[in-house]
Amino acid sequence: MPRVSAVCWVALFWGFAAFFPIGLNYAAFAALAAAMAWQGDWRVRLRRLRGEPNGWPAGLFLGWGLLVLAFGPHYPETASNAFHALRIVLTLALALALSRDEAVWALRGFWLGIAVALALTALHLAVGLPPGVLWDSIVRYGGNKSLANAVLLALAASTGLLLPPLLSGRQRVWALVLALGAMGALGAALYSRTAWLVVIVGLLAGLLHQLRAQRRRLLLAVALVAALALGAGLLVPGVRDRVAQGAHEVASAYAGEQVTRNSSWGVRFRMYTETLAMVRERPVAGWGIGGWSDQWKARVEPELASANMPHNDFLWMGAQTGVPGALLLLWLVAAGLPRAWRRHDMSGRLGVVALLSMLLAVAANSALRDASIGLSVWFVVLVFQRLSTEPEDVWREVLPGASRS
Repeated sequence: MPRVSAVCWVALFWGFAAFFPIGLNYAAFAALAAAMAWQGDWRVRLRRLRGEPNGWPAGLFLGWGLLVLAFGPHYPETASNAFHALRIVLTLALALALSRDEAVWALRGFWLGIAVALALTALHLAVGLPPGVLWDSIVRYGGNKSLANAVLLALAASTGLLLPPLLSGRQRVWALVLALGAMGALGAALYSRTAWLVVIVGLLAGLLHQLRAQRRRLLLAVALVAALALGAGLLVPGVRDRVAQGAHEVASAYAGEQVTRNSSWGVRFRMYTETLAMVRERPVAGWGIGGWSDQWKARVEPELASANMPHNDFLWMGAQTGVPGALLLLWLVAAGLPRAWRRHDMSGRLGVVALLSMLLAVAANSALRDASIGLSVWFVVLVFQRLSTEPEDVWREVLPGASRS
């Protein structure tokens, strides 16, 4: 039996722990860094990182942030915001430094986590699980960790529906069962609007990537996905009600009515409006690292003042480090997209789907700034990006029934 390295085991653990509380994700983050240091092949890993398109944007993102940190104002949240910006880059470095086999093990952990999450959701729907820190964010929607799990389920759903043409036998069945199970969980428990958007956009992008030269088939595929979107919007009660409520909240906020803390889209509308004003007022270097919260509290009524991020990481960086910081963060996240799009195989296709999913999560929520989302979803997406450079056969190794690496 081939020897399995410590890094493989830790990568498996992080892929699995992505669905569980943030403490386990931080433990996996530290354990992966320690396992890589202990294994001692840093030259190979650094060479691998230099081959990724994220190197320049990551370096410039950190460099610009350090300049703003050194010469800009400081606030009570400066240290926390600077830490999270550094964590974003360190997570990227750890994930993209994985070898092919290590990344495969990370995705095996991810699919194992999907299976356990679906089993817990089914058990909860059947008999009702009591409140528990390990499974609450999997079976009950509320808070950013449950949103992270919903986005991960959405990524699994779109991936599982795109993979079958590459698979055969039991693996094809596994992919479809996990994909349909993930969509069922999104409809019955974690009814996130962002997650359904990830499913729909992911499927559209995957089909466009696959059928870009076959216009008739592409139009048929787009029609089917549009029907799925309409079905989710009209037939899934949790999604339908939340979309209707959100539309009403935005209309009320736009009309100048009072926004309450309990609203969702209404608060976002106010956050985006005020944050864009911050960016317009200081477009070059922003208000300084950690400055968003102080500016937000000064601009809104006390009921809304407790928020510490604008639910859009590009606006978060734009307010604190100016337009250059926002553009560098966009480049950092999207750097792998052109390379993945140029590939005409499953590896490129799934890389495109994962990176677009991340961009949607970052634009609609604090999917990088908040470690509840940014440790789990960002790591899994980066593992997809890492494997998007490998031959498409690699995706047969991440589901049950594959030959062992």
